[in-house]
Amino acid sequence: MNRLSFCFFMLAAGASAAWGQNGLKVGEKAGTVDLLSPEGLPVAMDNYDERKATVVLFLSTRDAGTSAKAQAIVALNHKHHEHHRVLFVGVFPDAEQSPKEIRAFCQAHGFNFPVYQDPGGKATKRFGARVTPEGFLLDQQGTLLYRGSEQGLTAALAAFEAGSAMPASEMTVKGTEIGKQLPPPTIVDPYGSIDFSSELIFDKIPGYPVHHCSSITEAPNGDLLVSWYSGSYESSDDQVLFLSRRPKGSRVWSTPEIIVRSPGKPPGNAILFTDKAGKVWLLWGRMDGKQPMMRGTGWDHCQLFYRTSSDNGETWTEDKPFFHDTMGWLPRNLTIFAADGSLVVPISDELHGHGVDLSFFVSTKDNGETWTQSGIMRGGEQPTIIQRADGTMVAYLRVRPNIVAAESRDGGKTWTTPKPTQWKNPDSGISMRRLENGHVLLVFNNQDNSRTPLHIVRSTDEGRTWSKPLYLETNPGEYSYPSVLQTSDGKIHIIYTFRRYSIKHIEMNEDWLTRVERPD
Repeated sequence: MNRLSFCFFMLAAGASAAWGQNGLKVGEKAGTVDLLSPEGLPVAMDNYDERKATVVLFLSTRDAGTSAKAQAIVALNHKHHEHHRVLFVGVFPDAEQSPKEIRAFCQAHGFNFPVYQDPGGKATKRFGARVTPEGFLLDQQGTLLYRGSEQGLTAALAAFEAGSAMPASEMTVKGTEIGKQLPPPTIVDPYGSIDFSSELIFDKIPGYPVHHCSSITEAPNGDLLVSWYSGSYESSDDQVLFLSRRPKGSRVWSTPEIIVRSPGKPPGNAILFTDKAGKVWLLWGRMDGKQPMMRGTGWDHCQLFYRTSSDNGETWTEDKPFFHDTMGWLPRNLTIFAADGSLVVPISDELHGHGVDLSFFVSTKDNGETWTQSGIMRGGEQPTIIQRADGTMVAYLRVRPNIVAAESRDGGKTWTTPKPTQWKNPDSGISMRRLENGHVLLVFNNQDNSRTPLHIVRSTDEGRTWSKPLYLETNPGEYSYPSVLQTSDGKIHIIYTFRRYSIKHIEMNEDWLTRVERPD
C-alpha cells in the first residue's frame, strides 16, 4: 500500500468497518473484475496500472438519479481524463436494460468512456454497490480509495490529484436501489443530426457568362424552382431570365432554360413565389429605360411584369403588367404569408425617393386578384420581412454601412423610422426567413466593403437578439444576394450568387447551425 492509500485507509477505517462483508473495503484491491460490453465481448478489467486512477460508476438507464447527474458526470470525466489520466468506467448492473438501450442512453448523454453490463451481478457484489448512481475510486494498484456519490467523487478526485488526505467514504448514498423494477425510458438524442449539402445549379451556360439575383420557390408538387438573370454583364441588352428545376426526391437540377427574353428591354430582378391556390408566380422588373445604357444602370426605370403557372412551372400565362404604375419598382426578396393569410411581396422604389431609398410591400388576400400597397419605409432598399407571433411586422433593409430595421404594428400601414442594426452591410442583398418553429435566419455579408464572406445568423426570440455569425462562404470572390426558403419537409434552402459564374444551392437542417461539436 502506498503512502496516500495508507493515509486514506487510516482516515476512513471507521467507514470501512461499516461496510462489513458487503463488498470491497477501503484499502482492499479490486483485482480482476469481469464485465461484458454491450456488444457481447467479455472484459476482464485488471489493467489499473495503465493509468493514474480508475473511477467505477454504477449507473442505470432508467433511474432519474443517473439522468440528473449525467451532465455532472460528463464534466467530471472531462476534467480528469485528458490531463490527469483518470479512466471512468460505467457499469449497468440491471439485466433488463438491453445493450441497445444502454448504448442509446450513453450516446444521448455524451458519455465518452467505456460502459459495460454486469451479467450475474459479479461486479456489483465485488464492489458492494447498492444504488445507482454510485461511484468507486481506485488507484494504480486497483486499491479502493473512496466510494460515494458523484458529488463526493468530485472532492475525492481533487484530494487524490493534490496528494492530500481523502474525505471519508459516504456511509449512505442516495439513489435508486439496484434491481428495482423501472419502466423503459424515452431516450431523446439532444445532439440532433446534421443535414448539409451544397452544389452549383449549373457549371456554365454558353453565351451567358454572368449570373446574378436568384430566387426560389417550392411548387405545389414539391419541386424546387430557381430563377435568375444572366447576360454578358449586368443590364446588358442580351440579359434574360433562366429557370431550373429540382424534382421532388431528386438531387439533380435540370438544364437551365430561358423563361423570359425581351430584347431592348431586358428583364432584371425577379422573384418566384407560390400562392395558396397553387399558382406559381414569376414577378420581375423589366428595364424600360432608353438604350444604350451603361452596365449596372437602368434599375430606376424598371416596370413590373408577371406571369403565372398552374402546372408547377411547366407552362406559363402571357406576360402582364403588375399592379398599376410601377415605374421604378423592383422586387428582390421572397414573399411571406402574413398571419391574416395575406401574401406579402417586398418591393423597393428606385425612382421616386429623390436620393432616399424607399421600400414597402404589396399584399393580396385573394391569390392575386387584387393587391394593396403598404406604407413606405424610408432609408433602405430591398426589404426582407418577417411577422412575429404578436403580429408585429419586422423589415430588415439593405443600406451601407449597416442593415437597418423597421417595425409595423398595424399590418404595414405605418412603419417606424428604420434604425441601424448591429450587422454590417457592404451595399449588398440580404435575406431573412422565419422558420416554422418561430426561429429566424438572416443571411448577409457582414462586411464593410466586400461581398465575402457570406454569413448566417439565427435568432430564437424573433429577431430581437442573434447568434454569433457562421460562415457559408469565406473564399475570395462574390457570394451575394441570398434567398432563404423553408420547404414543406422542414428543410432549409439557401441560394446565392457564386462569383457571378453560377448560382449555388445549399440544403440544411437547423441542427447544422447549432450542433457544432459532439462529445468525443
